[in-house]
Amino acid sequence: MVDLDTRLLRSFVTVAEELNFTRGAERLVLAQQALSAQVRQLETRLGTRLFERTTRQVRLTEAGDLLLPHARAVLEALDAGMQEVEAAQRVVDVAFVRPPFRDMGLSMVTVVSEERFAVLPEDHPLASRDEVRPEDVVGEAWIWVEGADPVARAFWSLEEHRGGRPLRTGTRVNSFEEAFGAVAAGLAITCQAESAVRAVAAGFPQLRFVRLVGARPAHVAVDWRTAHETELAREFVRVALEVGAPD
Repeated sequence: MVDLDTRLLRSFVTVAEELNFTRGAERLVLAQQALSAQVRQLETRLGTRLFERTTRQVRLTEAGDLLLPHARAVLEALDAGMQEVEAAQRVVDVAFVRPPFRDMGLSMVTVVSEERFAVLPEDHPLASRDEVRPEDVVGEAWIWVEGADPVARAFWSLEEHRGGRPLRTGTRVNSFEEAFGAVAAGLAITCQAESAVRAVAAGFPQLRFVRLVGARPAHVAVDWRTAHETELAREFVRVALEVGAPD
């Protein structure tokens, strides 16, 4: 299968629609010689002629007719995808996040701080306690969140309390529900923020949620792209801080 440069496909489609290299070059803001060279390059890669050229006209060959609808579909799909990406970059100027994570050029203000809880199966030796400390649980097998930011993983697996000991991995998960299910099955433990416990705990009565003391609290923050700060983003942050402020 031949790998085709989308630049060459766009040149082909433009000439096919104009049936004129001069008008096609103007439309693409290219020199006519450069456009002709790109079409010839595409024909060479495909091993067939796409246009019949004379001094009086340009017309598609049978191969060109066959390629044209597919080339248009490829370019339309690519353009649509790029528009969605650009729209997402324009729209997502501010968001709620749960730090810590790697620096990504963001400014951030904490809105809410909350306790963390060790999530244990009901038959775990520590499950009946009112609270545990990091040193009580760091030696356990922990969940491993697929694709997690390494800074976030270190925070949620209490790396700073391990004294250099490696993380014991019990099982790999992709969501809160999978994490709690793994703990219920006795495969691993985890720690979660109070809000996550409130949101999911009711569905897992076989788990115990024990307050984790001596570890840094979890935070919910509002962040924005430092290089693209807008008045709307600043107003969003102001409202978020007002709503999140304690009574």
